[in-house]
Amino acid sequence: MFCLLGCVLGKVGAAILGAVTGSFFAVGFFIVLFGWGVSGNGQPTHIDPTRADYVDLLLTIVTVFLGAVGLVVTLGALVIGIVALKTLREIKEEAASNAKDAAANKINETMAAELEPSVHEKVQSALPEMLPEALLNNELGHKILTGMAQRGDLDVVLERVVMRVQNGGPELDSDA
Repeated sequence: MFCLLGCVLGKVGAAILGAVTGSFFAVGFFIVLFGWGVSGNGQPTHIDPTRADYVDLLLTIVTVFLGAVGLVVTLGALVIGIVALKTLREIKEEAASNAKDAAANKINETMAAELEPSVHEKVQSALPEMLPEALLNNELGHKILTGMAQRGDLDVVLERVVMRVQNGGPELDSDA
């Protein structure tokens, strides 16, 4: 941000310097164009300028200088507008992400406070009735036991059964 500001201020300074230099060249061009200070036909070489000549010269200088200042002010306003637009875009994106996070947190709180107890209650009421039926169903019970065996969940249980069958008695404590 500071680099951008420094770059912009450098360009504005260069524009001001260019405007002042350009105004001096423009004044010189007008002096040469209108022939101020150059003698015409039948005029003496060094004529005293009148007050109108000085007023014309000063008005020309002021007009050129005001034009240069107007150009610099316009460029400055343009740069400030671009920086403000980028800043507003960043503020808008940050506000949108904060609003999204706040909405997600509120939804999670609502689900935890209102929906989870209701769902937990319904599961607890339906589970004792449905579990024996599901386990007694041969096809479903076979699928459950096969899945547990494939995942390795039954390894410890099967080791204990094999130990009992081989030893023929109560299970021995592994620490003893």
